[in-house]
Amino acid sequence: MAAEDQPPRTQPSAGESKKRKKSKKDKWGQPIPDSGDQPGVEPEPEPLEEEPVPAPPAAAAEEEEEEDEAGIYESGKVVASGLPYTTTEAEIRELFERFGPLRSIQLSRFPDSGNFRGLAFVSFELNEVAMKSLELDGFKIGNRFMRVERCRMAAGSKRKRTMEFQTDPKKADGCLSAYVGNLKWDVTETDLRDFFKSLKIVSIRFAINKRTGDSRGFCHIDFEDDKSLEKAVGMNQSELHGRPIKISYAVSNRG
Repeated sequence: MAAEDQPPRTQPSAGESKKRKKSKKDKWGQPIPDSGDQPGVEPEPEPLEEEPVPAPPAAAAEEEEEEDEAGIYESGKVVASGLPYTTTEAEIRELFERFGPLRSIQLSRFPDSGNFRGLAFVSFELNEVAMKSLELDGFKIGNRFMRVERCRMAAGSKRKRTMEFQTDPKKADGCLSAYVGNLKWDVTETDLRDFFKSLKIVSIRFAINKRTGDSRGFCHIDFEDDKSLEKAVGMNQSELHGRPIKISYAVSNRG
């Protein structure tokens, strides 16, 4: 009688059984937690895939260095991906501070749950220190091997410059300014005044990365007279701190 009162067992369908056995894995071969079992935890996305950036035209020499460095990569900033979900900001800070002082750490989180998604942006005080931290690429943290690479700027934010100069710009009427590019990041105004010491300089305006405050590798120099400007342009490809610098007429913003 008792056996008759028991409800019949329902066997899972073949499709349900197959569904349960199949476990998803992320790019590093680690099982992704089922959001049904752990509320608020979402599958870890793939690391940011960066679309390849086409090489700038050979004739665009004025912006070539800037596009290669400041135009594509953010100075002093790296991105670490593939970190365990449980990694804390303090652990990331301790790991990267061994290379030098940090400016900031930004953790990427899932928008709905607020949980860490295994991706962090680390900004250093100095770009050279950031480059040294790339040694952590492949470093094992927890049960994962993280990826560390240079941080690219937002897609399309600097692309326009690559086509801006197909040839060296012509001298505009009344122009007394020169573009000076391909500068090392540590070049100062004093270095440039020494470099152009025989010329009459009114002012030097460095291009600065608004996010980091670092030099973007080029500047504009205003001269007192046309003679000084012509001499400066004639020094194109001269070496400053071991690097040939680009010197040309500045592009007028008028018109």
